[in-house]
Amino acid sequence: MEKWNVKKILDWGIEFFDVKDVPQPRLSAELLLASVLGLSRINLYLNYNRVLTSSELKTYKEHILKRLEHVPIQYILNEAYFRNIRLYVDESVLIPRPETELIVEKSIEIAEGVLNKKGSITIAEVGTGSGAIALSLYSELKKRSEGSSGGGFECTIIATDSSIDALEVARKNAQDIMETEDLESLEFIQCDILPEAGSFIFKKYCGKIDIIISNPPYIREDDFPGLPREVREYEPGVALVAGKTGLEIYEKILSAAATYLTTESPAYIILETDPIVSGGLLELVEGTIDFKQALLEKDYNKKDRILIALRSL
Repeated sequence: MEKWNVKKILDWGIEFFDVKDVPQPRLSAELLLASVLGLSRINLYLNYNRVLTSSELKTYKEHILKRLEHVPIQYILNEAYFRNIRLYVDESVLIPRPETELIVEKSIEIAEGVLNKKGSITIAEVGTGSGAIALSLYSELKKRSEGSSGGGFECTIIATDSSIDALEVARKNAQDIMETEDLESLEFIQCDILPEAGSFIFKKYCGKIDIIISNPPYIREDDFPGLPREVREYEPGVALVAGKTGLEIYEKILSAAATYLTTESPAYIILETDPIVSGGLLELVEGTIDFKQALLEKDYNKKDRILIALRSL
C-alpha cells in the first residue's frame, strides 16, 4: 500500500483543488488536513514526514470530496472561529463572518457605558444563529468587568431565532463556551423577531431592554443568484434573503423594538448592514419617531457596515 506523508498528501490536495477551481486551494487543503491530524496549520510544515494512517487518509479524502462540491470548510469540520471563541456550526446556521466581529466591538463600547451608569444591562439579539454575537458579547463584557476595579457583573441577554435547529446550535455553543453559573444569564427564545405582546417573555422584558442587536437577513431577492456557490447552496437562505428591497427584516425589528427598549434611560439599536442597503436603512431609521439619532459606521474596508441608533428619553 502506498504511503502518504504530510508533504505528499498536502501537495496533492493543493494541486487537486487548483485544477478543480476550488477557491483558496492551499488554505482549503491545509485546514482540512490540519483538522484530520489535530495539528495547527504551522505544525503541518513541522511534520512533513509524518505518515498518515489509513483512517486519517480516508477521512482526509472524504473531506476533499466534500470541498470539491464547494461545501464550506466550516460545515465540513463543524467549527468556525469568531473573535475569541470556537463555535460548532452546521448548515442550519450562517457561518460567522469576520466583518460581523465589528458589531460586537461597537456593542461592547456602548454596553460598557450603560454598565458604568446603571450597574446592569439587558440586551436582546434578534436572529442569533450560532450564538456568535451573544456569546462573544457576554464573554468579553464579563472578562472586562472582572479586569476592572468595579463591582459585580450583571448582564442578561435574550437571543431569538425563528429556527429551532439554529437555537439548538446556539444552546450547544453556550454550554460548551460559558461557565455553568453564567448559563442562566442567557435566554434562547424561538420567535420571528421578538416575542409577541402577552407572552411571558414580553411581560418580563417589555420596556427593560437597553440594547437590541441584530445581523439580520438583508440580501435582496434579485441579488441572491449572484452570491458565491458556497453561500447559495449550503447556507440557510432564510438567514440571508430579506425580500425585494432588503429592508423587510429591518422594518420588523424597528417595529418590535419600540415596546421592548427601556424608556428610563437612553436605549440603543445596533444593526449590521451592507452598502447596497445601508442608505435605505438609514432613511428608514431616521423616519422612525422612536429614534432621534442614527449613524453609519464603516468596516475595515471603508464600507458601511454598522448602523447605531439612539432612542433618547
